[in-house]
Amino acid sequence: MITNNDDAPIYRDWLGMNVIAPNDVIDALPNDNSPVTLEIASNGGEVDPATEIYTVLHNYNGQVTASIISNAYSAGTIIAMGADKVQMSPGAKMMIHNASSGTEGNYHDMDKASGMLKATNQAIANMYAEKTGKPIQDFLDLMDQETWLTADDAIKLGLADEKLDFSPEPITNAVGKLMPRQVMAKIHDLLNENQKLKQSSQMNRQPSEHQKLVDAKLAIFYGEDE
Repeated sequence: MITNNDDAPIYRDWLGMNVIAPNDVIDALPNDNSPVTLEIASNGGEVDPATEIYTVLHNYNGQVTASIISNAYSAGTIIAMGADKVQMSPGAKMMIHNASSGTEGNYHDMDKASGMLKATNQAIANMYAEKTGKPIQDFLDLMDQETWLTADDAIKLGLADEKLDFSPEPITNAVGKLMPRQVMAKIHDLLNENQKLKQSSQMNRQPSEHQKLVDAKLAIFYGEDE
């Protein structure tokens, strides 16, 4: 779920929920403007934090790839639009719809809320139009209908650029099952990160908390955890 920076700790620490906030993305972006890949699996959330993440990604000087691995619904699609390239798993889906709120009050409050929601819809549609080059009204109409999109639909509409390329697994002749290539790639990354952190720890003479976390993950992998 996409939420604001202030509420994120409550969702995580008190409610045990997986959430993403703008500061999470800002803190994760490298300082050297190297290419980054953002994996998206989100039912949506708050529009303003999603728009902030969209802007942060748009302003990042390196190449940003959004990889929708399962779903990008509602505000999740806003974040995807901030990437230079949007990829979708063949089984992934997008969903776009009108913004909503839980406004209470008299008819003046309802009128104000209606105006705010219409302006929000316009802003969201503008981000879709910016990505695709299509008219804003096209997306306002689709949002008004609550439109669900397969990977092919999203690519045809211009909201996504391509399907994820699943490289074929190597042909093997073995009794046991080898780990998938994507898993092995992540383990390689973890080992490389561990090596760099150890070198840094040797210089500082004290392992960082991040180093301890990486060591713990590797201990689990090697079956050494207690």
